[in-house]
Amino acid sequence: MVRLTTGIVTLVLLAASIAGFAVQPPDAHFSEPQVRPSQVFRIEPVAPPPIQSAPPLIRFPVATVRAIPVPEVTIVAEAPPAPEATVPPPFIAGDGPWMRGTRVAQTGRVDVYVGLRTFTPEQIAAIAPRLEELLRGNEERFGFQLNRRVSLAFYRPALAPSKDTRGIAYTEEGRAAVFYRPHEDIERALVVASHELAHHLQAQRYGDDAQKRADIILLEGLATWITGPPWLARYDVGSWKERARQIRDMGIPLRLLGVQRYGDNIAYEVWASFVDFLIERYGMEKLHTLYESGRGREAGSADYRGVYGISLNELAAEWRAWVETD
Repeated sequence: MVRLTTGIVTLVLLAASIAGFAVQPPDAHFSEPQVRPSQVFRIEPVAPPPIQSAPPLIRFPVATVRAIPVPEVTIVAEAPPAPEATVPPPFIAGDGPWMRGTRVAQTGRVDVYVGLRTFTPEQIAAIAPRLEELLRGNEERFGFQLNRRVSLAFYRPALAPSKDTRGIAYTEEGRAAVFYRPHEDIERALVVASHELAHHLQAQRYGDDAQKRADIILLEGLATWITGPPWLARYDVGSWKERARQIRDMGIPLRLLGVQRYGDNIAYEVWASFVDFLIERYGMEKLHTLYESGRGREAGSADYRGVYGISLNELAAEWRAWVETD
């Protein structure tokens, strides 16, 4: 009985629950609920800011265009510089005089020979062009150009006319010889060869007769002076005045006569300094006149008084004073 009553009550409650729910419309007919906003915002028009007047215009002065006359410029095309004329090296055709040994080279004016037990033929052939260069330097200093071919030979010292002879020039025959051993300094041999070529320039400039009777002070002093820089380079000096000072500082008196007791090289260098003084003080032309006035190989044989108006001793005193000046 109790169970029946409970079931009835359950059914009644279920039916009442179902009846309390309303049927919902489909999605197509769903509308949002109308919601009234609690506040309404209004957009009020705002007046634009007042328009300011435009800034005043800045006026610049107007440039005045003036016509300026421009002078006419005539452009002249310059002709290209003419190429410098190439002076051919001096050349004398033919052969120089024959000499003993083997001819290993011919330069523009010199035939070069070599004998036995001296420098090798290859060494002499290699230095032959330098002989021509040294000759050209001699000619520039002396102001005279060789006009006949000469021959120059390198021999062993045993063939020299004396044991101290390093070079000799046979100017009348057009020959010269240099005497050196195979192991000796070939550069010194070149300087000696240049000195002998200077003697040939003297002979051709003054003539064989004047050369044979030339005062030895001038004969060797001028030839050494002509040889110039290659000779001076051995002593690291640039002038004959400097070399004379070196000789003086060695304790050797600067005297023109009797200086050969100190050796041929010292004598030649002292005399070259004296010649340098004569050229600087009195000029080259007077020296030429003095050279030709020689009356024999003896030192002092030239006419110093006749050419310069004072004696050799007086000239020597002037030269020694000159050596001391800068």
